[in-house]
Amino acid sequence: MADKRTHFGRAGEFFAMSELLLRGWNVAVPVVDVGDDVFVIDDNDKTTFRLQVKSAESSNAADSNGAIGNFRLSRSQLNAELQMELFYMLLIRVKARWRYLVIPRPELSRIRSNFVEPPSTGKRIGRPPVTDAAAMKDALMLRVTVHDNAADGWNADLSNYLERWPDRLAPVTDGPGAVGGVTETADLPDPELAMDLELGPAPIPDHEK
Repeated sequence: MADKRTHFGRAGEFFAMSELLLRGWNVAVPVVDVGDDVFVIDDNDKTTFRLQVKSAESSNAADSNGAIGNFRLSRSQLNAELQMELFYMLLIRVKARWRYLVIPRPELSRIRSNFVEPPSTGKRIGRPPVTDAAAMKDALMLRVTVHDNAADGWNADLSNYLERWPDRLAPVTDGPGAVGGVTETADLPDPELAMDLELGPAPIPDHEK
């Protein structure tokens, strides 16, 4: 694999868009990137969601049976409650394939809050995470460990998000482009063009040869 960070990140975004297209959603990339990587659109009713794609190269887990991906997230984006909801798609490149998690923003925000909260019993192992109120920077780090059918991060079990899609991003099987659906008149071949294709090119008059 080529060692080009810009290409790597864009490869992850195209993988995410490809998966959504295969699920029947339409996708659009903002001309100016101000935080949202992809808009995800249902062509039936124009329901639109935002998608934040994060890609990471894997490193070996401590038990050597899993892979670790480190993701840099925006604290303000994670906490922002907007009308158009946000989903995170976290991609880890493991050998020649992508492992991925799809997590709705409110659920990832709740997981983060639980991670920051001091434990009710006993002592926390290691240095406590920085709370939003005490943070001097917008960036925060999420380390995800992935095994065959399990994942964890921020001291939470993330297995339910591993290569599973939320109900709100269920496959869109009908509407424009659906097989067996109504075809727009504009998509039908022109009768004269169809005849030309069947008959082949017209012969060249002798005086033009």
